[in-house]
Amino acid sequence: MQPSVFKGNLIDIWNRKIFPAKITVANNIIQKIEEVTESFTHYILPGFVDAHIHIESSMLTPYEFARVALTHGTAATVSDPHEIANVCGLDGVMYMLENAKHAKLKFNFGAPSCVPATSFETAGATLNAEDVEQLLKRDDIKYLSEMMNYPGVLFGDEQAHEKIKTAHSLNKPVDGHAPGLRGPDAKKY
Repeated sequence: MQPSVFKGNLIDIWNRKIFPAKITVANNIIQKIEEVTESFTHYILPGFVDAHIHIESSMLTPYEFARVALTHGTAATVSDPHEIANVCGLDGVMYMLENAKHAKLKFNFGAPSCVPATSFETAGATLNAEDVEQLLKRDDIKYLSEMMNYPGVLFGDEQAHEKIKTAHSLNKPVDGHAPGLRGPDAKKY
């Protein structure tokens, strides 16, 4: 496959400058960026990454969300599907993964860690440690999402700790969520 070449005014975020450039891409990887002397009226810039989103909140499927988000420069997301998991359980998460497969946006889905969010809530479904392990073993699940049950982490809840242990054993990151936690409790968390 021949490399693709793109030309335009490159917005270099790291060096905080804009310059005319020729960009060579092969196998979806930037091979070379060269400054050129040509003049351009259009710009090339990195895509945005939405670092925390619940796609379900948009009331769109992942595919339709991608179609809209791409037009605004969003190229990827870090997505926690815990809202659909609260309603539909494992089937809801599997639906999100399947629906996102043919989208042109890069979805980085996590395994919902707290469904329901706390033991005091009721929802349409529950994801236990075995369900979360099943998800974390998938290549299209990149991390353990929002461990909102920080009291469970602090006070030794077996399910919370089992989910974290599984993520660590699979070398997948654990996303925290402990607003307001300070001092020794924050360290323990």
